[in-house]
Formats: sequence, structure tokens, C-alpha cells
Amino acid sequence: MKEILQFINKHIAMSKKIIFAHAVIAGISYAFILKTVNGAIGGEEISSNPRHFLMLFLLIVLHIHSKKVYMIKTSELAGELSRKVRIDILEKIRFTELRFLENIGKGEIYNRLTEDTGVLFRTIPSLIMSVEGIVSFISIFVYMMFISLSGAMLMILLMAVTVALYSLASMPVKKKMGLAKQKEAELIDRLNDVLTGFKEIKINRAKNEALYEDYKSLAREVQGLKSDAIKKLNDTFLLVNASFLCLIGVIVFLLPLVDVIENDHVVGLASSLLFLWGPMMMGISIMPQYFLVSVSMVNIDKLNDLIDGFERHIPEEMPKAPDFQSISLESVEFKYPGKNGDVLFQLGPVDFSFKKGEVVYIVGGNGSGKSTLMKLLTGLYYPDAGTVTVNGEKIDQAEFTTYRELFSTVFTDFYIFKKLYGLENIDAGRVNDLLTTMGLAKKTAYKDNRFTNTNLSTGQRKRLAYLAGLLEDKDIYVFDEWAADQDPEFRKRFYTSFIHDMRLLGKTVIAVSHDDRYFDTADRIIKMAEGKVVPFALP
Repeated sequence: MKEILQFINKHIAMSKKIIFAHAVIAGISYAFILKTVNGAIGGEEISSNPRHFLMLFLLIVLHIHSKKVYMIKTSELAGELSRKVRIDILEKIRFTELRFLENIGKGEIYNRLTEDTGVLFRTIPSLIMSVEGIVSFISIFVYMMFISLSGAMLMILLMAVTVALYSLASMPVKKKMGLAKQKEAELIDRLNDVLTGFKEIKINRAKNEALYEDYKSLAREVQGLKSDAIKKLNDTFLLVNASFLCLIGVIVFLLPLVDVIENDHVVGLASSLLFLWGPMMMGISIMPQYFLVSVSMVNIDKLNDLIDGFERHIPEEMPKAPDFQSISLESVEFKYPGKNGDVLFQLGPVDFSFKKGEVVYIVGGNGSGKSTLMKLLTGLYYPDAGTVTVNGEKIDQAEFTTYRELFSTVFTDFYIFKKLYGLENIDAGRVNDLLTTMGLAKKTAYKDNRFTNTNLSTGQRKRLAYLAGLLEDKDIYVFDEWAADQDPEFRKRFYTSFIHDMRLLGKTVIAVSHDDRYFDTADRIIKMAEGKVVPFALP
């Protein structure tokens, strides 16, 4: 419970005193209800006294009211905790680096922001209920000591056995729960493979079946780990259950025979044990949830530590693009490291520069380093060696935040937002006019500050991305094979009209292209091969 409170305090400042106060009141009032009932059972005089009936009624009202208050407050706390954890992680992620997201994978992040925060929301209220159970147990135990010290000692012995059994069971259970969580992240990755690679598996039955079998294998492994863990806890629960019932039998039938307790105390002890049954079972049944929330908290902390391990530069003010006349990449190098420390691909050293208003095409075969160069150019990757200069002045990592504001990009793996985020006072009429120019007016419209449809073909989505870039009005436009998915009409318009218009506006265009028939529309052409810039001659 201590680590849970520390986790909660780390993420939210909501007061928890009122929650614990009402949980304690609910637990103590439950014990007083038992005392009042036992008093009524033990004497006709008491049971016929209306004041004791009124006392019982008031205690029930107090118990229910306190229980309701802390349950409502706990639900609010759990909701605020899960919300705050999600927002805090997303706040960090949006200021981390592209390489971090590429390395960690979407499955890990999705699982932490959905499954693990969901566990927090579902489990925290139950754990707080265990506080009431503990207080009830202690209060009833104290009451039992006044009835029969021997009976109370037997109860302590039972609890000692229970704690020992659960402690032994908890170690492998917690380990299996942790492994299950890791495998669930892999399971989400496989699901993402199915959804993202649907076209590929649709036309290749062997690939389809192999991926499906891989998913089923992981699902069975996750289910097996969870089932084994729960089975272990259930076996322990049944053993404790049987022990408790045997204890009632011992108190009722055996102890009076050996004169350990008096017959007058049997009813009081038996009813106390029955009242104790609820809080005790509440505490035991909460253990699987406790293990789940413990694993989820560890996973969330690990993700936070991973994000914090990447140096983040968060500007105090909204960054503004610097005035630029020229940008140079000087002896820039970048490596993709393998898991064993080897280098999977190296770009550079590369020297590349351009001036304001230039149109530069980058050509080269697949795997030549064109896209990596684009990511270095736009500041999405930091160079491992070499420098990036703006107007002849070197920029460091802290200045990349403002440097990136120069660019509007359409990469091959681009994403279309339904809203034009980051733009203010948007002229819907102009947007819809641009949709007409892009041949998209019959496919989508801009209405209520969003596009009505983004489920378009790849070529149409690229035109929509181009439109959004125009509205951003940046200094430099980067296109990674934008024309590759266009029909002949829009391919021609891209090179002869769109880029021409940008040149007239003083914009700089850097485009990856394979359309040699339009190479004459560029000011310069750069060729990439095996991660380096090589000489290029027009065909």
C-alpha cells in the first residue's frame, strides 16, 4: 500500500485525508454494529430496549454514509490519477525525439496509456476498500479479545498462516503478471501488424496464416501466464477459506468441551467470526488486483524513466522560425545502431547546402539514404557527427526546436489530421477553394473546423497534406516522393505549377523525386548512393 500511496502522491496533489477518514469510520462503525447485535442476542433486556435499536439504526446510517463518501471520492481520485498519468506521459512524448518512438514501439506506449492506466482506474477504488476491511478486522479483533482471549489468539494464528501463504504465493504470481504485461505489449504490436499490413496479408495467404499463428501463440502465452497466476492465488484463497470455516467449527464445538472458552461466549465469538468473514475475504480477494496495479505502476514508471532518459528541449515560449538565407549540413553523419552494437546503416559524411528560394531535388535508389537525409535536414534526427548551420552559424540541440519551425513536410509515412491544428482564424472558404484546386471537393470538405473525410487514396491524402502545408505558410517545404502516387495530371501540376508557384512566393523546396522528365524544373539535383552524396549527371 505504501508504494501505491507514493505513486499517487507523485502524480496528483488531491487530498486523501477525507477518503481515509471515512474508510476508518466505516470500518469502526461496522465493528460497533457487531457489538450492538451481539448485545441484543446475548440479553432479552437489551434487545427489547428501543434505544439500542435506534443505536443500531444510527450506526448503519453512519456506516453506509461513510462508505458512500469514500467510494465516491476514491472513484474521483482514480479517474484523476489515470487522466493525469496519461496527460503527463503524452506531455513528455510530444517533446521527445523521433528515434525514441522508433526504438520503443507503439505497442509499449499504447499498452501503458490504455491497459495500465485502465488498471489504475479499476483497481485503486478496490484497494481503498481494503482500508475499511483492515480497520474492521482490527476493531473486531479487539472486541473478540474482550470476549475470549483464546479465541482471539486462534484468529491471530489463522491470519499469520494466511499472510505466510499469500507471501509465498505472491512472488511467482507477481513475476508472471509482469511477464504477461510485457507479452501484451507484443500482442498489440501483432494486432497493429494485422491492421496496418492488411493489404499484404490479404493477398498472401501464407503470410496471413503465419501472422495469425504468431498472434494466437502470443495470446495463449499471455493467457497461460495470467491463468497460472490466478490459479495459484485461488488455491491459496480456498485453503484460507477452509481454514476459516474450520476455525468456526473449533470455537463452536471443540473449545467448549475442553473448557478453553465458556459456553456463554460461543455465540459472541461465532457471530464475530462471521462478521469478520467479509473484511477478511475482501482483503484476500483484493490481492490479485494489488499485484496487477503494482505491475502497472512499475511499467508506467519504466516508461517515464525511458522518456526521461532522452534529453528533451522544451522552449519556454512558442518557438518562432529564424530568418534564414542558407542552411548547410557540414560533414554530417548518422548511424542506425543494431541490437548487438553493430551499425545497420550509416549515412555520411555528407555535405549539403541550399539557399532561400532554391528548388532542390534529391534522387537515388531505395536504401540510398534519401529519407534519412530528409530527417536530418528537418531536425527530426540529430547528427552523430558534423554540424548544421543556419546563415553560417552552427545550431546546437537546444536550438533545433526553433529550427524545425522552418519546415513543412510530407514524408512517405505522413499522417493527416482531421483538424488544422496550430492554425488560427482559418478561412473555411479558402480551404474549400484549395480542395477544389486539388481535385478533392467531391471527396471531402472543410466544415466545423475539420475535414469531413480523410479516408482517401494515398495520392489524394498527399494532396490534402500539401494543402495543409500551404496553409502553414512555412519557409521550406520538404516532399518525400510526393508525386509518386499521383495520376499523370497532378504529377505534372506538381512540378510545373505547384513548385513554380512556391518559387514565386520565395519558398524553398527540397523534394525526393524519380521523375527525370521534370528534372529541368529544379535548380539543383543531388544524388544519394550508399549513404553518401555522389556525382549526378542528367540522363
